Amino acid sequence: MKVLGNLAVSFVLKEDQNAVNGWNSEMIYGQIVYRTENNEEKVSAPLALKTMPYYNDSTLMQFFNEIFFYTRTQPFFQKLSSVKTLLPTFYDSFVHSNDQTTKIILIWENLKAQGFRNHKRHSFLELDHLILMLHKLGQFHSYSYVTKHRNPKKFYTLGKWFQYAEREQIENVPNYFRLVGEIGVQRLRQDPRYSSRMTKVEEVLEKAGEFMLQVNTMKPADEPMSVLVHGDYLRGNVMFRYENSQLVDLKMIDMATCRIASPVIDLSLVLYLNADQQTRSQHWNRLIDAYYEGLCQLFGGLGVPSKESILKEFTYNTLYGYFIASHCLISLIEFDRGNKEWDLRDFLPTEYARISLGQIPENIMRDSINQMCSEDSAEVMADILRDMIDRNFI
Repeated sequence: MKVLGNLAVSFVLKEDQNAVNGWNSEMIYGQIVYRTENNEEKVSAPLALKTMPYYNDSTLMQFFNEIFFYTRTQPFFQKLSSVKTLLPTFYDSFVHSNDQTTKIILIWENLKAQGFRNHKRHSFLELDHLILMLHKLGQFHSYSYVTKHRNPKKFYTLGKWFQYAEREQIENVPNYFRLVGEIGVQRLRQDPRYSSRMTKVEEVLEKAGEFMLQVNTMKPADEPMSVLVHGDYLRGNVMFRYENSQLVDLKMIDMATCRIASPVIDLSLVLYLNADQQTRSQHWNRLIDAYYEGLCQLFGGLGVPSKESILKEFTYNTLYGYFIASHCLISLIEFDRGNKEWDLRDFLPTEYARISLGQIPENIMRDSINQMCSEDSAEVMADILRDMIDRNFI
């Protein structure tokens, strides 16, 4: 039993399993136990509660992004067409703050009670899972395009509530993405097939932090391709449902990084963090078609740009996926091998273990990143760049 106190009403949560910890949050699955005015004990339907073990400006921003999505954006989308096939039902949120602490709790239906679960792997998924992820992503993005077509002002109004929560982290450690990005770049510098084709990569790499901020600060009124992106559309934020071991459905969760940006923000995460090189090589057209079919399904393609325009969008923003992959895949690949989820701080010299990453000398940071990255991980990063170059995205 867990007491969630300091709220207007005290709840007791009867957990059906241990909490599921994410990088910035904690999900608890269970039922609310409460008492009526007659002191009769009642038990709610299965619920999912999200809270955070600690709060800073970035995590608070993510929490409020998610509250804004479920209280402002989802109800508007629901008027256009039902979004219940894409998202869990949201029930309520509680915010309690005083001089000492802030507590935020969000409550949804418990998808696990309906048979939904995260994929057992953390990095590369099977083709059928990728196709379903992209098809549902297309449906999600289509709400933005139809809104922009019918009422551009409304689209801007919806978008203005969301903040890029990672901005402060990038500004505090401006060299981080350049250093992790060097992992794959070093391999291609030594590859005669690609060493002469690296001009754009090298230019972006040198100012990787600025690039990451620029990609995520698009103005919806000026950018016809922009949509409300999920922002972290990866295996960990998707729950799949199976019948007789066959994949039948998915729902997306964790809308904390929503923002107005290029659709390639979401597409590149699926294609470069959840699809391996063999899958991309053999099934690229099928994957893109799954996304585009989703875009056109709910509203008949109203306001949707051409497939060619979407592919062209990769030439502007696809390196976003490479930098996020360089940040995430090292740890996720090791996790799938049965090792503990690696963290950069595990490889820092003892004297730097407790200080801010922004205060760590660049040479120390680079050495620690290189120690953390295995040969296999470095080759995965290089393969991503090779794929992008071969498709003339960079």
